[in-house]
Amino acid sequence: MVRAKSHSPFPLSASTLESLNWSGYAVTPSAPVTGVSSSIKVPAAGLVPPGFAATWAGIGGLPGSPDLIQAGVAEQSLPDNPVLGPQYFAWYELLPAGETQLTGCNPDPNCTVTPGDQVSVNITQASGSNWNIAMSDANKWTFSLQVPYSSSRSSAEWILEAPTLVAVQTLMAPVGTVQFGPTSTFTAGGTQTIAQGNPTQVILSPGLINEATPSALAADGQSFNVCAYAQTCPTP
Repeated sequence: MVRAKSHSPFPLSASTLESLNWSGYAVTPSAPVTGVSSSIKVPAAGLVPPGFAATWAGIGGLPGSPDLIQAGVAEQSLPDNPVLGPQYFAWYELLPAGETQLTGCNPDPNCTVTPGDQVSVNITQASGSNWNIAMSDANKWTFSLQVPYSSSRSSAEWILEAPTLVAVQTLMAPVGTVQFGPTSTFTAGGTQTIAQGNPTQVILSPGLINEATPSALAADGQSFNVCAYAQTCPTP
């Protein structure tokens, strides 16, 4: 799911961005971003229209930043083997490299993901160019890895994405309402909620209608929904 640079979001207003492949929230604090966390309820991918989706949290990647370190879950309704039906898996990605599917989770080495699971993502700067990527699927498995990566540390994101595959923009899988929260925080001189970071709302809109629309933030400043194939989205 390599994100094409040409598909970076572009501004609609000071607090809104429009994108060809992202929907959710982003913050660009003045201090360097050294951590991001999120809890995501894995959505079910419908079959019509068949497509691909990814739910993730990351650091970097907004316009002007060539880097992005991210981790999350893929939901695809166009499986390699139609007999198996929709497929789901956890992954991390360090642009410009492609995604790496998670393996070696404890105690499940396959890192199995199913719709309805509550998956947590935590990316933190360990020291210098070393970063810790930690994920867990509630009551099923945990995963942790340290990787070297040069990050601009310029932004943090919580996103539902229609990924780019082999330089081709895919169609968003019909994943319905995707729930982010109750944890959606970033670290920039201290841990803060999305609401405390003067957030920007990102709308996935390839044309006149939205392919995915984020809700307003809930009262906790951390929870929100993203609704696929909807022009409005209820706040959780």
